[in-house]
Amino acid sequence: MIRFDRVSAGTLRALSFEVASGTSAKILSASEDQMRELFAVCSGVRRPDTGHVYMVDSDVYAPPPDERMLLFRRIGMVPESGGLISNLKTWENLILPSWYHGARSPTDAESEVLALFREAGLNEEQVQNLMCKRPDELTKYEKRLVAVIRAILMDPDVLIYDSLLTGLDREAAGRLLKLAQEFHNKKPGRVSVYLCPEDAAAARIHTDQTVTLKN
Repeated sequence: MIRFDRVSAGTLRALSFEVASGTSAKILSASEDQMRELFAVCSGVRRPDTGHVYMVDSDVYAPPPDERMLLFRRIGMVPESGGLISNLKTWENLILPSWYHGARSPTDAESEVLALFREAGLNEEQVQNLMCKRPDELTKYEKRLVAVIRAILMDPDVLIYDSLLTGLDREAAGRLLKLAQEFHNKKPGRVSVYLCPEDAAAARIHTDQTVTLKN
């Protein structure tokens, strides 16, 4: 479950909405500043000026920072830029977070990673080439694909996507969306939220609920 209770932060003003367990939501805004603030609030980076943010049955900003980190093991984030560490290769960016947080070992993750890349249309040679690249060598689609798979490996209860399809061609967008929707359906109670600019790509995302932010 996600609930915003009169949250104000920067350009966000008294924002309230709720996304029930087991459902998906699309949050639309024409303002880049609003989308940036909302993603920062959801990811634990930006404490609201007023109001409360509830996710996975907890007030996100109530615990001290070390306890908040434990909470965010259950919350996955996919930034528009991919959010990859620049000096690590793709394989390291994929595996290290789940290994560090104890979600699974590199050996256990390997077969799932390969299967997910195949679902995204990559053959074995393409996957091997991709694994050796650093983030600055990846395309926009590849960065987001890696970010989605990295989040999936953590098996979160809540997954929040920032502008997942924006700027991608129709085929690439379709592959990413298919991965996201299939992952959502694999666990009862999982919540998926898509933060989207009001563009043609957003219209392709079908969710249980749509929230439109006011400017």
